[in-house]
Amino acid sequence: MIEVSNPEVNNEEKSGIPENQKEISENVPKITIICSAPDLASQNIKTHLLSLKEWEVLELPENSGFSAARESRDGKFRLIEIEEMHVFQDGLDRKLENARLPASLIIFASKHRSKEEISSLTVHCTGNPSDEARLGGFPKSLAVSSPAAMKSILTEMKRLVEQKDLKYDVTLEVTHHGPTELSVPSLYAEIGSTEVQWKNPEAGEVAAKAILAVSFEKVPIVLGFGGGHYAMRQTGLLLETGISFGHNFPKYQLEFVDEALIRQAIEKSKADFAYFDRKSMKSEDRNRISEVLEKLGLRVLKESEIRENYGY
Repeated sequence: MIEVSNPEVNNEEKSGIPENQKEISENVPKITIICSAPDLASQNIKTHLLSLKEWEVLELPENSGFSAARESRDGKFRLIEIEEMHVFQDGLDRKLENARLPASLIIFASKHRSKEEISSLTVHCTGNPSDEARLGGFPKSLAVSSPAAMKSILTEMKRLVEQKDLKYDVTLEVTHHGPTELSVPSLYAEIGSTEVQWKNPEAGEVAAKAILAVSFEKVPIVLGFGGGHYAMRQTGLLLETGISFGHNFPKYQLEFVDEALIRQAIEKSKADFAYFDRKSMKSEDRNRISEVLEKLGLRVLKESEIRENYGY
């Protein structure tokens, strides 16, 4: 039976935790889900998160900058509400620490918008490969990724979509937009790509269940280069083999990918090797990036090699 959070229940009575122990619990880093008030998909996902677990309302410090905070009764998750859009949340990890709500992983529950108006569920990490930072973050800066968490959430999205026979694409997106200035690993879990899908209760339920199924099982981690914004070959490899991807750079961003950015991507993904969507890459980009990866000691594996070595 699903139990819904009830803010009117006495927190200490509901949790069964003495007040002094509860304070200690609140200072332990948690998987922290961020929901934005103006984001319709975020609010849809939040509604389902609240119905799928029992939550305890937390008292926020004055001027915390957050509109509400909850902790799941099992102690695994926090759900934090903000009034701003997600992409401009640089420094959010420090803000959470200052509110005595430190995070071990930040999951942004968000909408995805596209001109194609495709029904989709997507996962990606954040960063700005180029000199532009129009949607949050800093230029030429990457956030710390969480490949294992991205794999588990995307895999569960795919499973649930097939189980429910929903006509939604499930895909890994490339690295794009902010926030970038986070020292805590983070990812986006999104519903796309119009108001119809953002408000769809079935899509909200799938996204919420996938987020709550997040795991950190150790996997081989790959940097991706090439392909389109929806990294179709990388998505296939993530879902059909034992690997996951950290940062992904699409063909339209490869001109900005230099040694400094690759070093940053390796460090912030803890990458084991790299993968090229070769047919989508210009030979000059492929050769240049190959030289940098060789210099940095990172192998490039072909799709056939990944499937042979890590296929299920």
